[in-house]
Amino acid sequence: MTVETIKTPRLTLRAVRPEDAEDIHRHISDWDVVRMLALPPWPYTRQDAMQFAALRTGHALECDDEVIGVAGIESRGGKITLGYWIGRDYWGRGLMTEALTALVADHFERSDAEPLYSGYAFDNPASWRVQQKLGFVKVGEELTHIVSRGEKVREIKTKLTREEFEKASR
Repeated sequence: MTVETIKTPRLTLRAVRPEDAEDIHRHISDWDVVRMLALPPWPYTRQDAMQFAALRTGHALECDDEVIGVAGIESRGGKITLGYWIGRDYWGRGLMTEALTALVADHFERSDAEPLYSGYAFDNPASWRVQQKLGFVKVGEELTHIVSRGEKVREIKTKLTREEFEKASR
């Protein structure tokens, strides 16, 4: 999937590049960030960041010439799924809501109105607040293995339709 560049008032969302590895490592190698994500290991090494950046998947969230997080929409298990993270230094500023609003709007402009799916760890209410602002609704729960924690945790599954997104965006 080709990643388009998207501009918001404070961010540029663009394809992840190999040269982003250092910024990615700096922000995701924080326990409070990585523990909420299903796949990254702990500790998260520079090599992990280099391997991820080499894949060139997802949108780098660039703010003032620094990559502060990553967001992406991809097919997982037959569902179009939204995933995201942002460095702790940027929490509480509305940047993830800004980024995801633009990314989801772009998705619904380009797609045939397929719903988006996401989720969040039960102990990550900030992620749920971001999703609520976009119009996501809870659709269930399941146990998900969190690699960094080395255990399964309760994940709240969510879904967003074009109609709910448009309603939330008004």
